[in-house]
Amino acid sequence: MIPRSLTAAALAAGALLLSAAAPGGAQAATVCSTATPTHVQLTASKGAADRVIVSWRVARRAPATLAFRVTRDGAVVGQTRGRRMSVAVPPGRAPKITITAIVGGRVSRCAAAVTARPQSTAGVSGAVAVLAVRPARRGRALLSWDPLAGSAAAGYRILRNGRVAQRVTRPSLEVRLTRRPVSYQVAALDRTGRRGPRSGAVTVQAGHRRPAKPIGAGASDITDTSVTLSWGRSRAAAGRIAGYRILRDGRTVKGVRGTRVTLPTAAGPRAVSYRIVALDTAGWVSAGSDPITVTTARLAAPPAKAVAPAAPGAPGAPGAPGADAVADTTLSLSWSPAAVPAGSALRGYRLMRDGVIVSQVADPRAAVSNLAPKSAHGWSVAAVDTRGAVSDPSPATRVVQADPPPATGASHAFLLASTDSSFAAFRANYRRIGTVYPTFYDCNPVSGAVEGSDNPDIVTFAHDRKIQVLARFNCQDTAINHRILTEPALRESWLSTMMDLVAQHGYDGINLDFEAVAATDRDALTRFAAELSSRLHADGKLLSQAVSAKDEDIPNHPRSTAFDYAALSQYDDYVFVMAWGQHWATSAPGPMDDINWVRSIADYAASLPNHQKFVIGTMLYGMDWAGDGGADQPGEGRHYGEVQGLSARYGVAPTFDPAVDAWTLHYTDDAGLAHTVWYPDATTIGDRIAIARDRGLGVGFWRMGQEDDRVWNDPRLPAAG
Repeated sequence: MIPRSLTAAALAAGALLLSAAAPGGAQAATVCSTATPTHVQLTASKGAADRVIVSWRVARRAPATLAFRVTRDGAVVGQTRGRRMSVAVPPGRAPKITITAIVGGRVSRCAAAVTARPQSTAGVSGAVAVLAVRPARRGRALLSWDPLAGSAAAGYRILRNGRVAQRVTRPSLEVRLTRRPVSYQVAALDRTGRRGPRSGAVTVQAGHRRPAKPIGAGASDITDTSVTLSWGRSRAAAGRIAGYRILRDGRTVKGVRGTRVTLPTAAGPRAVSYRIVALDTAGWVSAGSDPITVTTARLAAPPAKAVAPAAPGAPGAPGAPGADAVADTTLSLSWSPAAVPAGSALRGYRLMRDGVIVSQVADPRAAVSNLAPKSAHGWSVAAVDTRGAVSDPSPATRVVQADPPPATGASHAFLLASTDSSFAAFRANYRRIGTVYPTFYDCNPVSGAVEGSDNPDIVTFAHDRKIQVLARFNCQDTAINHRILTEPALRESWLSTMMDLVAQHGYDGINLDFEAVAATDRDALTRFAAELSSRLHADGKLLSQAVSAKDEDIPNHPRSTAFDYAALSQYDDYVFVMAWGQHWATSAPGPMDDINWVRSIADYAASLPNHQKFVIGTMLYGMDWAGDGGADQPGEGRHYGEVQGLSARYGVAPTFDPAVDAWTLHYTDDAGLAHTVWYPDATTIGDRIAIARDRGLGVGFWRMGQEDDRVWNDPRLPAAG
């Protein structure tokens, strides 16, 4: 143990080593004559066996602004204007501690170094192990850990967020749950109060739920010298599963990451009980698995190990499971019961999918859900008795899940493939959709080339449910659109790339969404659509085109003139009219799709040749403008749920404007700024559906994932032909 105070002379004698760094140059030598640390001392840190206090002095003539940097084996541990610092000394190591003067804000060559010998831990034999958290009484959690085996630990120091909080004598402590996460560590104390190394950290926070307990725990391959334990995976409520701990007669004997372990058995005939607990990344442990009781007769000098195919007296293997009912996501299985040896009883059956334990059931039958449609798996079972002994597995039965129910609707809908909410809304309401436009591809803002990527999950989900996938190719840049439509090389690159992507990913066609096209590019856009349509139709594919809304063909309109409705309808399979945009992000606040304007748009489309190809698109989102809006205060898109949340938060009710058939919300935010929100709900969206249906036009939406979910229950939505 290091004495309480050691002078530099004593250190040089052998307990510790001290040396001064040689300064370079006459000027450096002058500075170092007053700035170099002297009289370096090391003293043991009270209450911490893994730390020492290093202290030093400087000459009286030293600069007033002098500071010092302390390093341990070359790594900086701190900087101070004082003359002492606490430094950690890892167990078993003898680090070199260096104090370097900082003169005028710069690190100098004026330094002194000392090498500490490893310290004795005087009865503290290592770090506390197996620190874990589990629920306790309401509003509290229980920290627990294994006592240090064979040590003279007289108590334990609890550290909260790195600082000493309290001392306890037992290997457990109840702590209060708080909304903010709190990190806890534990260190053992010897009889003199010196602290051993800290344990690993666990995180305690209100609302955190412990992992699910491991399922199907059992023993197999029991011999005189070893036993193999196995179990099914646990599930973490938050974070992930970090691993599993095996408890033998209530005490941890091993930690593993997988779901199988072989352990040595105890000497002499005895019954041993095992349980398995799961541990998540925050340090919370699950409830224990069902107990596994293993009885062995290990000899003092055991014979050579011989592993039997199943434990003596283990249950017999059940029969192969048969599929009683198979749907798209569910499955019912049953099998012949297993024979259980005398002196034991059946606990249940492990159900295994492709050899992995997924559940344990009490009877020889099981219902499984949450399977993927059209997926194929091998199902087998094994019996587990009340001692935890596991039978050999049954033969596996291969089962292929059914196709999912097909869509029955004919609506068109855009998806943003980059957002989870959009795909989630599609999965939940796909039955009302017939054609989906996922946003996969855009134009590069510099080169103008096609960029983006496919999402096979969306494509597979739609095709499995008989929904057409027309990948959206989007470009909102007027200058880039002009280049794509008029530069021969770039034009051909787009046409060829789009066809290649359709073939590569199996799309049913393309949605062409070129917006902000100049009025002067009207004919070029029509020619582009005609060429793309010809190539797609030759391969049996479809073309949908998004067009800006209008109720008459106006020359030189900045948004709508480029779209020649009558000409495009000759080539497009669908003309998707974006029937919104009276107000937009940089305009003044106002309704984006006045019902009267939508009606006139639909009337115009219905008057044209090929009117059956036209789809009246309805927006599903709202817009929130601060103040008077405009370019200086642009609006922010709001989905239906966000608007309802704003209404509740600020205690203001929305109002309905029957003249335009839209809802509005006025509120003042936390900064005192007034806001105006215009938005639709299921009723107003339904009114626009009715306008399209009454004129024999299609129904479409921009975009899924923002809407009032009640819209999907509207009986006026079109059904598949």
